[in-house]
Amino acid sequence: MSVSRTLTRADIQTIPIPQEILEEIETFEEEVKRLQSGETPVEVFKPFRLQHGIYGQRQADVQMVRIKIPFGGLSANQLRRMAELADTYATGVGHVTTRQDIQLHFVPLPQVGTVMRKLAEVDVTTREACANTVRNVTACALAGICPGEVFDVTPYAKTVAYHLLRNPLTQSLPRKFKIAFSGCQRDCALTPIHDVGLLATRNEQGAIGFKMVVGGGLGSTPRIAKTLREFVPMDELIPSIEAVIKVFDNLGNRKNRSKARMKFVIDKLGFEEFTKRWKEAYQTLHKADTQQSTLALLSHKDEAPLIMPTKSGNGSSSNGQGSNGSPASHSNFEVWRKSNVLNQRQLGFAAAVIKLPSGDITSEQMFALADLAEKYSNGNIRTTIDQNLIIRWIPDFRLHEFFDELAAEGLGTPGADLVEDIVACPGTDTCGLGITSSKGLARSLAELFPPGETPDDLKGVNIKISGCHNSCAQHHIATIGLHGVGKRIGEHIAPVYELHLGGQVNGTAKIAQLIVKVPAKNVPNGIRHLLDIYRRDRQEGENLQAFITRLGKAKLKEELIPFTFLPSFEENADYYYDWEAEEEFSVEDLGPGECAGGALEMIDNRILEAEQELYQAKILAEKHQQGVAVNKAYRAVVAGAKALLITEGIDPNTDAETLKEFDQLIMAKGLLSSDYRDLALKIDDLGTKSASAEFTKRKITFAREFVEACRIATEQIGQDLKLAPAEVGPSGQAAPITEPPKGTSAPPFQAEVYDLRGVACPMNYVKTKLKMEMMDDGEQLEVWLDAGDPIKNVPMSLRNDGHKILVQEALDPDQSHFKILVEKVEV
Repeated sequence: MSVSRTLTRADIQTIPIPQEILEEIETFEEEVKRLQSGETPVEVFKPFRLQHGIYGQRQADVQMVRIKIPFGGLSANQLRRMAELADTYATGVGHVTTRQDIQLHFVPLPQVGTVMRKLAEVDVTTREACANTVRNVTACALAGICPGEVFDVTPYAKTVAYHLLRNPLTQSLPRKFKIAFSGCQRDCALTPIHDVGLLATRNEQGAIGFKMVVGGGLGSTPRIAKTLREFVPMDELIPSIEAVIKVFDNLGNRKNRSKARMKFVIDKLGFEEFTKRWKEAYQTLHKADTQQSTLALLSHKDEAPLIMPTKSGNGSSSNGQGSNGSPASHSNFEVWRKSNVLNQRQLGFAAAVIKLPSGDITSEQMFALADLAEKYSNGNIRTTIDQNLIIRWIPDFRLHEFFDELAAEGLGTPGADLVEDIVACPGTDTCGLGITSSKGLARSLAELFPPGETPDDLKGVNIKISGCHNSCAQHHIATIGLHGVGKRIGEHIAPVYELHLGGQVNGTAKIAQLIVKVPAKNVPNGIRHLLDIYRRDRQEGENLQAFITRLGKAKLKEELIPFTFLPSFEENADYYYDWEAEEEFSVEDLGPGECAGGALEMIDNRILEAEQELYQAKILAEKHQQGVAVNKAYRAVVAGAKALLITEGIDPNTDAETLKEFDQLIMAKGLLSSDYRDLALKIDDLGTKSASAEFTKRKITFAREFVEACRIATEQIGQDLKLAPAEVGPSGQAAPITEPPKGTSAPPFQAEVYDLRGVACPMNYVKTKLKMEMMDDGEQLEVWLDAGDPIKNVPMSLRNDGHKILVQEALDPDQSHFKILVEKVEV
């Protein structure tokens, strides 16, 4: 590709893999073999795979490998290794994410272990880049060079990231947990949308520290974080974060995945009560960690390169027009410099942003960029949350020469961080959750926003496109945000986008308003019309953000309604093909929703969950990861207890509730051996951070025996959902039977039948939802539904609302109609 770069590639420098990391990778490889031999079920392997940062794709038999890059910092040597892996095991393309990770797609599962090994040889991991863990800790890509920063947050972000990696506290959280660090008031790392956001500040005495906000997040229910501490001294940084995680771990909703993020804990408790719980957790952790009085920071060497003088004395070109001297080159350079180059606070140096289309970069470009980082800078590169790369510490006088080589590799596109630099998730290209082709839509907008031609009135405007409601592209905080859904007309489904307007973080954080739903093929014209009315009706000096706020949702919706109409398939079939798609749009390959299918299946799922945790505990103990193994044993016990509690008609949200209800409802009836009375006291030390091999063995044995007792009990459950009294247990006696607490059982009643046969989606769900709003907590409703989409979608939607589906079965032999028994749960 390049005309300026030699074909000889620099050698990749490697290090010996630490023994504990090598054992971790070997374990993964062993489990892959067991999976492929049929020894390990897919559903057991899945959480293990995710814990290691390996994500399934919508395409069969291939994986997405998510490489964790704390604060976005990587070396040229590491980038070369990623390029090599992309070439050898993936598609020759890397994808930079909005969490500063780099993803490789279409990696065959048997080769994932090899990829992990080669990453470990350059001190990089995929561990905990997915799953219910602390995800990659992000930070402003300008940290250390930003003219407006309070201080460099890099070492703090790095220290927190590696402290929490493989930490027993973070291995089995209720849901994913995200942390970000920003160094100045611009808040480039977007702290308000994180579970924990840390903004650099100084107190009245001039000491440096962080403002700490908690409970932010996007997804289907976006929240702006609230201030927990105005000032966190550095020595209190780690325990302050750990205390938040501890509260989340104890009180997070483990029953309803869609209500499992920490923002929902705050919603349920109220911020005042959450703060109280946090203070209690902080005091406990602080007392337990008396030996560490100062924060031990991890360093990250990223400083000015050695500048070698040239014949002219300062390295500048004699003609002042760069390396090739042509007017065209100089013109292109100036356009690029205006949008992609930032002056550092260190005089004489600049940072250059490499604009990547939707975060994608080829392996050849990665190799080239690694060379350029070493040639013109100090060999360091940073990923950004806007899916770009930055090379810092480029001497000003070498910028033109750098640009010429960059452009020769196809990386000299201007417009970084401007409206044409559209953020888009992978969408249906690879993601198993993607509904629409977000990248395809981003490319379709190129004509509307040509590179390097952003008009002054669109400065500060951004566009973010997510392929589903999960908001991986952060569409809720964009000036113009879009997320993909499907809309059925007759027998066909069309790709459609929800259009959100007016989001921002810079300054006062604000979640965008949902205005209208626009068919995918109408989105470019809809956005064009939005810009037309902005230029037609704006007030003097008014930017687009202010215009959107002033106009308001009702007026904006009125203007954009014409772009929401969806013709029938017969009228215009093109609307039923996504951008760049060759086949008609469909959501069939998304797979089934999370469906329990009745109380018995719910019980089976809980036992399976317990066995999954025990499985991981055993593997971890064998590889000497004692603390994490003990944590998994704890999770197994909780899951087993929840399985039995379903027979009492309850499914607690938190661990504390589970253990309390287990003693009151299961043990009080003598349904298990007395060995398991006061279960909370017996497992209160299972969250310990350090543990001996003997301690770990003892706790895993206890957990295994408990789960086995739960499994045996559930195997004897009939359609009446009643547990039989316990047989003699390990201690030689069953628990004595006592009267259950008053109010733990309800008199039998006949559920009302609600016949919705013949009612199509989504009205069948809406009608059911309205009906249940008139019912009391714990009341049941029997709903009759058609086969196909109704029975697929309605139960899943009701579960997402927090209700219990106790029974799901066919009404007739040909299975053309079904019934579900729903129990209302007040959320």
